[in-house]
Amino acid sequence: MRKNVLLIFTLLLFSLTACAGKGKVKVYDSSTEDISQYHTEESLTAVMIKRDTETNDITFLNYVTGEQITLGYHGGVSVTDTYGNNLIISDLPVGSVVDITYYSDTQRLISVSASDNVQVVKNVNKFSADVSNKKATYKGTSCKLSEYALAFEDGVAKSIMEVNTEDQVTLYLMNGTLISCVIDIGHGYARLINQDTYVGGMVEIGYDVIVPVTQDMLIAVREGTYTLRINNNGYASSKDVTIKKGEETEINIADIAIPSGTVNFIVTPAEADVYVDGKLCETHAFTGLYGSYGLKIKADGYKSFNGSIKISEPVKNHTFELVVDEDATTEEDTTEDNSEVVTDENGNTITVTSSEGTDNSSDDTTATASSTSENDLTTATYTGATENTITVKTPVGAGVYVDGNYVGYAPVTFQKVVGTHTIVLYQTGSLIKSYTIQATDDGKDDEYSFDDLTTLTDLINIDN
Repeated sequence: MRKNVLLIFTLLLFSLTACAGKGKVKVYDSSTEDISQYHTEESLTAVMIKRDTETNDITFLNYVTGEQITLGYHGGVSVTDTYGNNLIISDLPVGSVVDITYYSDTQRLISVSASDNVQVVKNVNKFSADVSNKKATYKGTSCKLSEYALAFEDGVAKSIMEVNTEDQVTLYLMNGTLISCVIDIGHGYARLINQDTYVGGMVEIGYDVIVPVTQDMLIAVREGTYTLRINNNGYASSKDVTIKKGEETEINIADIAIPSGTVNFIVTPAEADVYVDGKLCETHAFTGLYGSYGLKIKADGYKSFNGSIKISEPVKNHTFELVVDEDATTEEDTTEDNSEVVTDENGNTITVTSSEGTDNSSDDTTATASSTSENDLTTATYTGATENTITVKTPVGAGVYVDGNYVGYAPVTFQKVVGTHTIVLYQTGSLIKSYTIQATDDGKDDEYSFDDLTTLTDLINIDN
């Protein structure tokens, strides 16, 4: 009996000792934290720049000093909106401006609330940031740009220069200065292929992208589904396309390529010369893509026709009869009176506008054309060209596109044109990246060195 009593007494003593040990363990929750006497409490208005759900840490940026602070988050933290209504922490997007209180000695949060001192501007389109001049532009106005301002997309911080003019964003301003930009609707990239018949024309795609069609183009486009519209020389077509954020989408234009047609000219007198877009048609026949073309018919002793013709079907015959010029001299045809085009064999009338003046055409007349070289953006394409240049130095070897037009591999130099421009960097096996730059007529050459592109291999390693 005495052994049983002794055993019970021993077990009871062990139990009491164990309970006393647990009571000495400090538990950080809402109740015990608040009654601690030695904590130092501080407050701050900051930008939430990172939320780590694995470690329950949140990183904030002091927008005045640029300093960052990482604080522990636990279930007892008070999270509210500007009206004091309770929220969960995920209701406050990364990039938003918040008022926080925390214990500076333990680096633990006490409360987080959406700041009511910040100006929030939503649904902003065509935003651009001029980092060098510390200025941002949105909705027809401009504001100061904080040197610590960041952009945020899908909870990840990035350079403010990575915001594309095609993105839709929410801006956070403090005392008239932009301190944060959250990308709500991002952008992807459209690459046209088999677009040869439309080169020189225009393509419209996305939110408001209207650019010239070139042989090699990569366009930044807001994510979404759109009707692509493309035209050249009076012929137009369209197709539906979907652009995904951060991805390159190839758009094959082969199925809507401009068809060709042939025009046979039956002319009186038979020896008359026929020019289409300034080029002599020796056989009185012209084959070209559907569209409108300049037309001139001339012969010695006859009044010349100046007008246009439209190709809109595979084969068509047009009949013309020149009018004898009674005032013509044998030395030079000096006048062109107004004349009318004779109807063709189907009774269709061809519209021709004639003009008076000196006939400067010759057998070697060629069509006037302008071109833009691979590494030279000329005034033929852009207005506001300057005598200065822009150089993209890095990442070395990346293909550089300016406003959708390919200009070469970095390092590459091209003409400086005043305005807002999108620089797209492309390299096989890497994620495409774009930056928005501002070019001013300041008499200086500009240089940019961008970060290396993220390779797909690096991306896989990061995900793992």
